[in-house]
This record gives sequence, C-alpha cells and structure tokens, in this order.
Amino acid sequence: MTPQDKNWFSSIEASSSDKNISWDHETDVLVVGLGGAGIACALQSIELGHEVIAVDKFAGGGATKASGGVIYAGGGTSIQQAAGVEDTPENMFNYLKMEVGEIVTDNCLKDFCDRSVETVEWMIGHGVDMRPTLWPHKTSYPGPTYFLYHSDNSLLPHYKKNAAPAARGHRGYAPLEQSKKATNLGGSFYDPMAASAEAKGMTKMAYTEVQQLITNSKGRVVGVKVLQFTNEASQEKYITLRAKAHKLMETFPPIIPGSKFFFRRALKMLAKASELEAGREEVFIKADKGVLLSSGGFVFNSKMLEHYAPKYTTAYPLGTDGDSGAGIRLGQTVGGQAENMDRVTAWRFINPPRSFAKGLIVNKQGKRFINEMVYGATLGVEIAENHNGKAWMILDKPLVKQALEDVSGDNALNFQKALAQLNARFGAKKAKTVKELAAIIGVDADNLEQEVAAYNEAGRSGKDPFHKTKDDIALIETSPYIAIDIGLAAKLYPCPALTLGGLKVNEKTGQVLDDKGKGIKGLYAGGRNAIGVASWNYISGLSIADGIYAGRRAARAMAGK
Repeated sequence: MTPQDKNWFSSIEASSSDKNISWDHETDVLVVGLGGAGIACALQSIELGHEVIAVDKFAGGGATKASGGVIYAGGGTSIQQAAGVEDTPENMFNYLKMEVGEIVTDNCLKDFCDRSVETVEWMIGHGVDMRPTLWPHKTSYPGPTYFLYHSDNSLLPHYKKNAAPAARGHRGYAPLEQSKKATNLGGSFYDPMAASAEAKGMTKMAYTEVQQLITNSKGRVVGVKVLQFTNEASQEKYITLRAKAHKLMETFPPIIPGSKFFFRRALKMLAKASELEAGREEVFIKADKGVLLSSGGFVFNSKMLEHYAPKYTTAYPLGTDGDSGAGIRLGQTVGGQAENMDRVTAWRFINPPRSFAKGLIVNKQGKRFINEMVYGATLGVEIAENHNGKAWMILDKPLVKQALEDVSGDNALNFQKALAQLNARFGAKKAKTVKELAAIIGVDADNLEQEVAAYNEAGRSGKDPFHKTKDDIALIETSPYIAIDIGLAAKLYPCPALTLGGLKVNEKTGQVLDDKGKGIKGLYAGGRNAIGVASWNYISGLSIADGIYAGRRAARAMAGK
C-alpha cells in the first residue's frame, strides 16, 4: 500500500531521496514515537554508546504511560521470588505458546521468555519500582494494594494442563489513591526510564511529528522529515487546548449520562489544536545507525479501523490519539510489509466482581459459548469474532447482591466499582422467569432455558463442558433473573480495544521486512508498530513487555550486538 492508495487514510508522505537535503540535526539512533518500545530502545542505545534523538508527536509516553502500568514478566523474576511464586522460562514459554500461537516462531518466544528476568532487573536498575504483594486469585486487575497477579488465563483448568500457574502481571508501584484509578499508571514504568535516558544524554523532541522517511541512493533509510513548532506561543496554546480536551474526556467518560455534550466540546478543542499544526515548519534529522518506528497502533484512526477490522468499530478505542497508524504507514512507504492488520484485542472484563463471572454468558441465540472465568481479552475477541459482537451475562438476584459486595471498600478499583454498580442498578434487564427474560433481551427462550438448566446441573455435579470448576459456578435459580448487555457496543459497559497488527520484522533484529522477506536497511520497528509476541492474543502486560523487548532488541542490532 502507498500514499496514492484510496485507503491510505494517513497524512504520511511517500519517502524521499536524501539528495539536496540540508540536515538540521544528526544522530546515531532516531526513535519515532517515545512510548514503551521507544524509551527502551533509546535507553539501551545510550548504554551501548550511541547518541539518540527521540521524537514524539505529543509529550511522550504514549499508550504505555496511559495504561494500567502492567508488564508481563516471568521465569523467576526477583519480584516473583520475593512473593514465593515459582516459575521458570520453560514454564512461561509453555503457557505463552497457548496464547501466542504461530504469530512468532518458537525461537523468538523462547528468547522473549529467557530474557524476561533480566528485563525486569534492567527496568528496576533504571528506577522502576515493582513490589511483590501478591493477589493469588483470578481477576482482570487486582485491588490497589496488590502489585503482582495472574494477568492471564493460567489459573483455568485447560491451561493448567500445559503449564503450572504463575503470577506474571508485574504492576509498577503507585500510591494508593493514584493506584485506584487503573489508568495513567504506566508512568510508573515510563517516567523513571525516560528520566534515566535524558540524564544520560537522550535528546527529546516533543510535539514533533514525523511526516516522511528519507532514503539514500541504495534504498537505506537515513533520516526523516518532521514538522515542528517554531512559535513557542502556538505550541503552548496547542498543549493547553489538548490538555483541557483530555481532562473533559477523562472527567466525563461514555458511561456518564450527558457525556456526549462534553465529548463534543472536547472534540472542538482538539480541532482548534489541530488548526495550529498548520504553522509548523519542516525539519530534517539524519540517523547514521538506524530509525526505530514505535509510534503505536491505529485504533484511533477510525477510517483505518473500519477498513482493516470493521468488527471492532463499536468498541471503545484504547490508547491515545497518537495511535493513528502513522508508524505503520511510514514503514510501508519504503516497502515494509504490514500483516495481521485485522487482528484486534477487545477487553470484555467482568471480574471483578467475581460474582459476575460466576454467572453464565450467552450469545444472541441464547447459547452459552465460553468459560466465563477466562481472561477478559479472550472473552472479548470470542464475542467479536464468533458472535457478531453480541453477548449477555445471565445472573439472578443473589449473584447481583453478592457482586455489589465484591466491589465494596478497597476490594476493587474505582472504575470496576462504578461499572458493576451502574450495570447492576441501571443496565440490568429483569424478569420473574427465564422465559420472560429471554423475550426482553431478544434471545431464543427455549435455548436460554436449556442453558440455564444445564449450567445449574454443572454447578451441582462439578462437570462442566467448558471446564469451569464447581466453585466458579453459581446456581441461577432465584427470581428475579437478570441479564446485562456485555456486547462490544454495550452503552453502559464500554469494551476497550486496541490493534495488534503491524510491520513484519526480522525476529532477531527488529529490522523491517519487505514483501519478499528482505530487510530494509536502516529501519526497525517495535511495539504496536510491529508484529511481535503480543500480536495474536492479548493478556495484561504483554504489549508493554513486547515493546520493551523489541526496543532493546533493535538497539542491540543497531549497535551490532
């Protein structure tokens, strides 16, 4: 695909020759997009003796900083050992192989697992604070005082057959009040590493947007053209408008009545900010060793998402507006091959409250289709890919009452508590009988009655066709019967999503490959710009872990290590 294609949906320009270019800046390594992969590459490059310039369209941090601050790590990290969690690289590999499938080779996955312990120690060595307070039970995200947990499916019986469960979700430490929010906690990783990189000499160019790759006569990528604010007042106004817009969106999320009014106001502010971009000037940056593309996915580019992954357009985009697909498009301008572009992860988290997951889930036909205790991304993708984005959670009065108790006090984070309360009190459809409930939610009554009866029998016998344990099944037999919409477009239960496709890379170096599998000299990619360990099935912390791994890999390759 090229910028001339009608489905380009990007402002990225075709690559250009370096002939007659007067370079404004020169460096060894140039990082495009300063999130998890970018900062890892920058810091590792500096440690290997290279000068680094890092550019970011915004302030830096990207989706990594905006995230819940979890990195998936194992094999026997110091944090796991302190918590009494037994794990090995082999055990970690055996588990991840069930999630990763064939998206990367076994050799790449093994290398990722073998380096996991060292990766955590490297991050800790640069000021990242991780703590061994363990939450041993199944949850999508633990309470605010727990910093090590099972951020995957490893506790489920089907997965236990191939790998011993081990808590691998390592949260960066944050104070209690901040930790209750579960968003914008990724600074616990990003900020210390960024501070370390800048202290060691990294040059950061914030609010600087890459528009074009520059190549030499042999096709090697040797630099970039960027657009940069030269008027300080314009840049400050740009920053202020964006900050106000994002504050509105954060204060009035989609589940709050009347949020559309504030959302429209925020969009107007962002539009005014975008108008200021017209005053930026062209700047050319030369990179002698290589360029890393690490500017995120494309979930915030609605046209690209509609083109590549239309099943997910009703989901809630997760990340930042920097996830525009620009890095992927940059790679394509020099022949980079993009793959897996239809693969998206959708996070349908229902636990906590654990009592929600003890109910049963049915599709539009009223048929059960999954073990309700699975990790939220496993559930979300199943709903999107195989059930037309539609699903209902079936509960009864005692389960809902217990669910509200499950999220009381400090047992859950603020957003988990809000979602449970909102849906239990305002989003629930209720009926005296299962048959009446089926009519209300528009599913086949006979199917739903059969599924509820079979589910209750599984709860009594302990024999569940979806391998759910007896302790995880609640008998649904007390009126009123209750259904909660958990489809991708559920108005009161937003389903976050992020894209997983990207540029194909050499798994040993991170060098971008063309359609013949040949490396494009001088160009590397990592994070959600590239195909990596997190590009098939998502589990919490795997994207950040993949980004850190890929960024450091590219740095070593550019240094010939």
